[in-house]
Amino acid sequence: MRPETPHEASRRRAALLGFALLALPTALAVFAPLVGKLTIGPMLAPPSLAHPFGTDDLGHDLLVLLAQGARVSFEVGGYATAIALILGTVLGLVAAFGGRLADDLVMRSAELTVTLPPLLLAIVMVALLGTGNLLTALALGIGSWPMVARVVRAAAYGLRGQPHVTAARALGVPRPMIALRHVLPAILPVALSLTGVLFSSAVLAEATLSFVGLTDHSTPGWGHIMAHAGPYLRDAWWMWLFPGALVVMTTAGVALLADAA
Repeated sequence: MRPETPHEASRRRAALLGFALLALPTALAVFAPLVGKLTIGPMLAPPSLAHPFGTDDLGHDLLVLLAQGARVSFEVGGYATAIALILGTVLGLVAAFGGRLADDLVMRSAELTVTLPPLLLAIVMVALLGTGNLLTALALGIGSWPMVARVVRAAAYGLRGQPHVTAARALGVPRPMIALRHVLPAILPVALSLTGVLFSSAVLAEATLSFVGLTDHSTPGWGHIMAHAGPYLRDAWWMWLFPGALVVMTTAGVALLADAA
């Protein structure tokens, strides 16, 4: 067996650390329906066997709240990532194969979108369209597509001179068919390599929107739980520590896995 190189060992350690960090947030998201319904117990109870993450000022078990927040974070992060990947890949291919006018329109739109911070754009869209996990994901996905489009456009331009693409163009194959059959399969791994960055950014942005109250309050996210803990920073440290730790564990874990892939 070939000995492991230092680079491979570093990637393996990063992957193991990423899996370890994601274990708890993923478990909370997956088993959220099994955790139980929100019940009222003792107020501001510290972590114990009965309440592993303690309770808030209303007596709500934080285990249930954090599990619900995990579902929200993973759902919004997954949908936002999918929207950004699909929109960015399609527009990147359009820019590469749609001619000069299409290229200019896509790239100028990307530049216009990038001039606005993604979080600010998401705040504006959520304020206009309303709250809800899907709407939040849509806003975050629309704010993140330029990064994907630029990477896809650059990769697609690099393939335009390949022999199989040149042969297809010489045979009169339409540009959309060339992009779908001959270019998309080759650049798809490049686009998917951005999944970790997109997902981490979406989770962090969702927590921020939740913190400032611009998400659906019927399913509070981790940011909403941290915001609610404001008056109890000293008396109930668990109310802000655990949701904040879950946000860090999720974003760092996904980033490590993406770097190790």
